Amino acid sequence: MQVTVFGAGGATGKLIVDEAVSRGHDVIAFLRSGTLSLTAPNLRIVHGDATDPQAVAAATAAADAVVNAIGGSSGIGPTTQITDCARTIVPALQGRDPSVRYVAISTVGAGGSGALMPLAARPVLLLLRPTIKDHNGAEEAVMGSDLRWTIARCVGLTNDPPRGHANASTERVGGARIPRADVAAWIVDQLDSDEYDRQAVALW
Repeated sequence: MQVTVFGAGGATGKLIVDEAVSRGHDVIAFLRSGTLSLTAPNLRIVHGDATDPQAVAAATAAADAVVNAIGGSSGIGPTTQITDCARTIVPALQGRDPSVRYVAISTVGAGGSGALMPLAARPVLLLLRPTIKDHNGAEEAVMGSDLRWTIARCVGLTNDPPRGHANASTERVGGARIPRADVAAWIVDQLDSDEYDRQAVALW
């Protein structure tokens, strides 16, 4: 499977690239800047801006699946970075037969999913309101598309060693932290699975 990973230079994106490459997928790692330490025959690194329609179209021209691991800008102020990128990537993939598999990282709190959290954990959502708003815009762009999409609404991401599994649910949030490595493995699992097709899933 040919997979394009946006946000490949981020902390979670790098792990997704590693995981996809190790499983034998042909991967295009799309980075805004920097590089990756990983080299492999089935990995190609592309630099560009994910809000540039031409760059996005070129990087996804032959993609069977696309992973969007783009994070927001640093800080807690208003931002539209995640939304802007999704609104560029999604149109580049629409109208293909068969439909492109699209898996995106979002955050718990988006789409009203904060209501699935334990009451004691919900105050943190107040601090995350700008980020949640940005993810909401990105989710709306995806959910209105013809793609075979899955959205992973993650709790707090850590650099801890992997546990070897991720908990996923559309009905509850049962934890506050998850290792990035477990998210990466779950994301790659979804590339050739339809278990959560056209669903937004809480991941913890």
